[in-house]
Amino acid sequence: MDVVGFGALNVDLIYEVDLASLGIEAGRERKGSYEELEKLLGLLNTKGKLKAKSGGGSAANTIYALAKMGFSTGYVGKVGKDEEGEFLLRELMEMGVDVSKIKRDGKSGLCIALSDKKGERSILVFPYANDELSYSEVDLDYLNEAKFVHITSFLGDKPFQAQKRIAKEINTRISFNPGEPHMRRGIEELTPILERTFILFSSQKEIEMLTKKDYKRGTKTLLGYGIKIAICTLGENGSYILSRDEELEIPTEKVKAMDTTGAGDVYAAGFLAGLLKGFSLSECANLGTKVAGQSIKGYGRQRYPDANFLQSALAC
Repeated sequence: MDVVGFGALNVDLIYEVDLASLGIEAGRERKGSYEELEKLLGLLNTKGKLKAKSGGGSAANTIYALAKMGFSTGYVGKVGKDEEGEFLLRELMEMGVDVSKIKRDGKSGLCIALSDKKGERSILVFPYANDELSYSEVDLDYLNEAKFVHITSFLGDKPFQAQKRIAKEINTRISFNPGEPHMRRGIEELTPILERTFILFSSQKEIEMLTKKDYKRGTKTLLGYGIKIAICTLGENGSYILSRDEELEIPTEKVKAMDTTGAGDVYAAGFLAGLLKGFSLSECANLGTKVAGQSIKGYGRQRYPDANFLQSALAC
């Protein structure tokens, strides 16, 4: 298998709404309390516009994109024994993702992504079953059969502790996209995973949050943990790539964005696709930029790149 994802699985509800009218801070990703969920959905029914419902979760988005582009993929995670769990599994299976190692119990995770007409957004996550994934439920042999294991965040401590332990025990190369939830845990907590990471994907905000340095110095600091390739995505300013041998700044493509949620996840899919094909770092970064640009032309996973798009991008 090319890549196995290991992270949270959520149903994404993407709303267009005036964030100020809800009293919600823009630019945040946080865990929502179960008490506020019903109230929030009630407000969104009157003040918001549902733009899309799709499967989500950072690793799941990356794996979905890779599968749609024709790579062999699998997933390790947990969904509920409910209609939402069926929905999440069905979306992945339709792309050819192996879901045999996804556990089922309780209620499926939910992510509410809010964006306004100015492009500001905020994300509230209600993890449910995700927080209950334990070390004993993960098949290490399955992870070792992959060329890459792509690890992303959980909000709960139980699955995070499992990720730290598993990172030290598997032999395959780790692709790590911590996201804001993991970055808030601090660098000491993340060290067991960082020391085993082959390629790191993170945003400027996340790197500066974790290292307390500007993104270039922060990226260099993270490389010191033994990471082979560190990538900092810069939104409309492109991406910054650092390895022991190269330092690259790759501009973004000008695209009319409908929804930027998950763009970094699709960038990671494009970069990993390039690595799997043996491309140079600059070629990988340019491919990541192209596929991410394609993904933001629609809501959710509506415009994720497929195998035909990949072939066209490779031909350019």
